[in-house]
Amino acid sequence: MNRELIHDQIVAVAERFGSGNTQEFKLLAKQLAACDSVEVVDGLLLVFSRSNAGESNYQKQQLAGRLLAKLKPKAPVDLQAALEAVLPAYNPSIEELPFFLADRCGGEAVLQALRRLETGGEDPRHQAAAKTMRWWLKGSNVE
Repeated sequence: MNRELIHDQIVAVAERFGSGNTQEFKLLAKQLAACDSVEVVDGLLLVFSRSNAGESNYQKQQLAGRLLAKLKPKAPVDLQAALEAVLPAYNPSIEELPFFLADRCGGEAVLQALRRLETGGEDPRHQAAAKTMRWWLKGSNVE
Protein backbone atom coordinates (compact mmCIF):
# COMPACT_ATOMS: atom_id res chain seq x y z
CA MET A 1 0.00 0.00 0.00
CA ASN A 2 1.16 3.52 -0.64
CA ARG A 3 0.63 6.47 1.72
CA GLU A 4 -2.64 7.52 0.12
CA LEU A 5 -4.15 4.06 0.44
CA ILE A 6 -2.88 3.78 4.01
CA HIS A 7 -4.50 7.10 4.90
CA ASP A 8 -7.77 6.12 3.24
CA GLN A 9 -7.79 2.70 4.94
CA ILE A 10 -7.19 4.15 8.42
CA VAL A 11 -9.92 6.77 7.99
CA ALA A 12 -12.39 4.19 6.63
CA VAL A 13 -11.75 1.74 9.47
CA ALA A 14 -11.95 4.47 12.11
CA GLU A 15 -15.21 5.79 10.70
CA ARG A 16 -16.76 2.34 10.50
CA PHE A 17 -15.37 0.60 13.59
CA GLY A 18 -13.77 3.31 15.74
CA SER A 19 -10.24 3.10 17.09
CA GLY A 20 -10.72 0.29 19.58
CA ASN A 21 -11.81 -2.64 17.43
CA THR A 22 -9.21 -5.31 18.22
CA GLN A 23 -9.80 -7.42 15.13
CA GLU A 24 -9.56 -4.47 12.73
CA PHE A 25 -6.49 -3.14 14.54
CA LYS A 26 -4.68 -6.47 14.24
CA LEU A 27 -5.59 -6.72 10.56
CA LEU A 28 -4.34 -3.20 9.84
CA ALA A 29 -1.13 -3.78 11.81
CA LYS A 30 -0.45 -6.96 9.84
CA GLN A 31 -1.11 -5.23 6.51
CA LEU A 32 1.05 -2.22 7.37
CA ALA A 33 3.90 -4.36 8.70
CA ALA A 34 4.30 -5.70 5.16
CA CYS A 35 4.49 -2.20 3.64
CA ASP A 36 7.45 0.09 3.08
CA SER A 37 8.13 1.95 6.34
CA VAL A 38 8.36 5.35 4.61
CA GLU A 39 4.89 4.85 3.13
CA VAL A 40 3.56 3.72 6.51
CA VAL A 41 4.91 6.76 8.36
CA ASP A 42 3.77 9.16 5.66
CA GLY A 43 0.33 7.54 5.43
CA LEU A 44 -0.22 7.58 9.19
CA LEU A 45 0.96 11.19 9.47
CA LEU A 46 -1.47 12.10 6.69
CA VAL A 47 -4.27 11.05 9.03
CA PHE A 48 -3.22 13.85 11.37
CA SER A 49 -2.36 16.46 8.76
CA ARG A 50 -5.56 16.00 6.76
CA SER A 51 -7.79 16.23 9.80
CA ASN A 52 -9.95 19.31 10.16
CA ALA A 53 -9.71 21.35 13.34
CA GLY A 54 -13.47 21.81 13.54
CA GLU A 55 -14.27 18.10 13.39
CA SER A 56 -14.03 15.25 15.84
CA ASN A 57 -10.73 13.64 14.87
CA TYR A 58 -10.27 11.39 17.86
CA GLN A 59 -11.13 7.99 16.35
CA LYS A 60 -8.96 8.27 13.25
CA GLN A 61 -6.05 9.94 15.03
CA GLN A 62 -6.19 7.44 17.88
CA LEU A 63 -6.12 4.55 15.42
CA ALA A 64 -3.17 6.09 13.54
CA GLY A 65 -1.38 6.80 16.82
CA ARG A 66 -1.90 3.26 18.11
CA LEU A 67 -0.49 1.90 14.85
CA LEU A 68 2.56 4.17 15.10
CA ALA A 69 3.13 2.92 18.66
CA LYS A 70 2.69 -0.74 17.74
CA LEU A 71 4.65 -0.80 14.49
CA LYS A 72 7.35 1.76 15.34
CA PRO A 73 8.16 2.16 11.64
CA LYS A 74 11.82 2.99 11.09
CA ALA A 75 11.61 5.72 8.51
CA PRO A 76 13.14 9.17 8.52
CA VAL A 77 10.87 11.98 9.67
CA ASP A 78 11.33 15.65 8.84
CA LEU A 79 10.46 16.86 12.33
CA GLN A 80 9.72 20.50 11.54
CA ALA A 81 7.59 19.67 8.51
CA ALA A 82 5.74 16.94 10.40
CA LEU A 83 4.94 19.20 13.36
CA GLU A 84 3.78 22.05 11.15
CA ALA A 85 1.53 19.64 9.25
CA VAL A 86 -0.04 17.86 12.22
CA LEU A 87 -0.45 20.65 14.79
CA PRO A 88 -3.41 22.47 13.17
CA ALA A 89 -5.91 19.67 13.92
CA TYR A 90 -4.00 17.55 16.45
CA ASN A 91 -6.27 15.97 19.04
CA PRO A 92 -4.59 16.56 22.42
CA SER A 93 -5.67 13.13 23.67
CA ILE A 94 -3.37 11.34 21.25
CA GLU A 95 -0.17 10.77 23.20
CA GLU A 96 1.29 8.25 20.76
CA LEU A 97 2.20 10.86 18.15
CA PRO A 98 4.65 12.92 20.24
CA PHE A 99 6.19 9.71 21.60
CA PHE A 100 6.65 8.37 18.07
CA LEU A 101 8.28 11.62 16.98
CA ALA A 102 10.57 11.52 20.03
CA ASP A 103 11.53 7.94 19.22
CA ARG A 104 12.36 8.76 15.58
CA CYS A 105 13.88 12.23 15.96
CA GLY A 106 15.17 12.30 19.52
CA GLY A 107 13.29 13.55 22.54
CA GLU A 108 15.28 16.71 23.06
CA ALA A 109 14.96 17.69 19.40
CA VAL A 110 11.17 17.30 19.59
CA LEU A 111 10.98 19.28 22.83
CA GLN A 112 13.05 22.11 21.35
CA ALA A 113 10.94 22.21 18.18
CA LEU A 114 7.75 22.25 20.25
CA ARG A 115 9.08 25.06 22.45
CA ARG A 116 9.86 27.13 19.36
CA LEU A 117 6.41 26.51 17.91
CA GLU A 118 4.75 27.17 21.25
CA THR A 119 6.41 30.54 21.77
CA GLY A 120 7.00 31.70 18.21
CA GLY A 121 3.76 30.75 16.53
CA GLU A 122 1.01 33.21 15.81
CA ASP A 123 -1.82 30.69 15.75
CA PRO A 124 -3.15 29.97 19.28
CA ARG A 125 -4.32 26.51 18.14
CA HIS A 126 -0.79 25.58 17.07
CA GLN A 127 0.62 26.92 20.31
CA ALA A 128 -1.86 24.94 22.39
CA ALA A 129 -1.17 21.74 20.42
CA ALA A 130 2.59 22.20 20.80
CA LYS A 131 2.19 22.80 24.53
CA THR A 132 0.09 19.63 24.87
CA MET A 133 2.60 17.52 22.96
CA ARG A 134 5.37 18.89 25.14
CA TRP A 135 3.31 18.06 28.23
CA TRP A 136 2.95 14.44 27.09
CA LEU A 137 6.72 14.17 26.69
CA LYS A 138 7.50 15.98 29.93
CA GLY A 139 6.15 13.11 32.05
CA SER A 140 8.36 10.58 30.27
CA ASN A 141 12.10 10.11 30.36
CA VAL A 142 12.48 12.40 27.37
CA GLU A 143 13.07 15.60 29.31
